[in-house]
Amino acid sequence: MENMQQFEITSRFMKNIVWGLTVEGLLVVVVGIAIYLYPDLVGMILGVVMVIIGIMSLILASKVNKYSKIKIDL
Repeated sequence: MENMQQFEITSRFMKNIVWGLTVEGLLVVVVGIAIYLYPDLVGMILGVVMVIIGIMSLILASKVNKYSKIKIDL
């Protein structure tokens, strides 16, 4: 029973990674389109995206740290 709980925690961790990468990918696509449409806003858009990606990276790092000490008994 204990092994199933540990596997579920690892699965949730992987879902968080997938979610973060999906959001980052969508942000990059949106920024690319915005830069193409409004070349004068490149600096401002890039700054906002860098802040968002930085915050998401910190959140992901905290989740990785939280699950980095999982002990799995086989």
